[in-house]
Amino acid sequence: MASRAERRNRERNKRINEPPEPFMEFTLKYDPWTHKALEFKLDCSKDCCARPHMRAFHLAWSSFLMAFIAWFAFAPLAPVIKATIGLSNQEILVANITSVLTTVFARFLMGPIMDIVGPRIVQSSVLVFSAIPLFFGGLINDGLSLAVVRGLVGVVGATFVGCQFWTSLMFEQELAGTMNATAAGWGNLGGGLSQLVMIGIYNMNLSASSCDSECAWRNAFYIPAFVLLVAATMVMGLGDDGPRSDMFLPPYEQTLLRGYGMANVATNKQVWILMIQYAVCFGVELHLNNTAALYFFERYGLNLTTAGIVASTFGLMNLFARSWGGFVSDWAYGRYGMDGRKVTHVILTCLEGLSLVVFSQQTDFGAAVFFLIVFSFFVQGAEGSTFGIVPYVDVRRQHLK
Repeated sequence: MASRAERRNRERNKRINEPPEPFMEFTLKYDPWTHKALEFKLDCSKDCCARPHMRAFHLAWSSFLMAFIAWFAFAPLAPVIKATIGLSNQEILVANITSVLTTVFARFLMGPIMDIVGPRIVQSSVLVFSAIPLFFGGLINDGLSLAVVRGLVGVVGATFVGCQFWTSLMFEQELAGTMNATAAGWGNLGGGLSQLVMIGIYNMNLSASSCDSECAWRNAFYIPAFVLLVAATMVMGLGDDGPRSDMFLPPYEQTLLRGYGMANVATNKQVWILMIQYAVCFGVELHLNNTAALYFFERYGLNLTTAGIVASTFGLMNLFARSWGGFVSDWAYGRYGMDGRKVTHVILTCLEGLSLVVFSQQTDFGAAVFFLIVFSFFVQGAEGSTFGIVPYVDVRRQHLK
């Protein structure tokens, strides 16, 4: 007859060899060991927002979308801001660069922090932080104050890291291209919506008899700032950090993902290669989001509203184009393996460059709009194909890339 110690050992070994129980009943098919989803639901069924996988997906992209609207809130109003306080094109450019630089630094910081405390706390904290300077955006009076406010608000662009990290925690690698690209694409849709939303708020303010153009733009930032606070509340109140309840628990030094630091990531040359690849697609998108309205306003003599609408077409392509790039990457992987993903990315990046050259040579307004859309299609597709590669560069440290 087995002793008590032997029975305890058998029970312990049995628990070790059995997959852990999920912390709640999942509606999606999932891996029994990682609890990551093996499918997704983007239909109108009740499962499309089910915890934890699909709800986290929707909170990830929607919070990033709100962040993008806030990040580029100044861009569509640049012509009237420039005229009101007498800014030069160089001062506008410096402010644009500042907003991107702070995003870059914030993104480097967010990965290691999320590594320890999870995506929800970090994502919501960044949203709240950036809402504060945006509330005071109407107080700017020169190029320096514009650059400072845009730099502080620009931190919100780091929510992209939370969006991708959160999605990667919830879905298996086979779905990486489609789900990460879709989450990022729908979030980046905010770059296009910002052009429409801010022009809409500006015109709403301008419709008041007591409000001139300066009053209209100075009072246009309260709404996107408030939306950031709403998004932060939803992230904290409605989401789950991961598919397993023990992933991010105090004391945080016991976190399952702890130890995969930035120094280790920096030694991986593939990370640097992919970073350069992503810079030539997403970096270009950031520049277009910041300058498109002003470009069409000055080059083609459009009014502020029309320039904003035209500029929005570039960002609105995120609705499907980035997902398309991820889908093609997943298809190529299924048929040709990892080489399929890499070739897909290279082809889309080359087509992006070619379409940019063609767009830059257009003098006719209609042709310029057409090639802007074509250019955006390949930009977003190249970005989507990048997300299909990222989870395979370094599986343990994908949140830092």
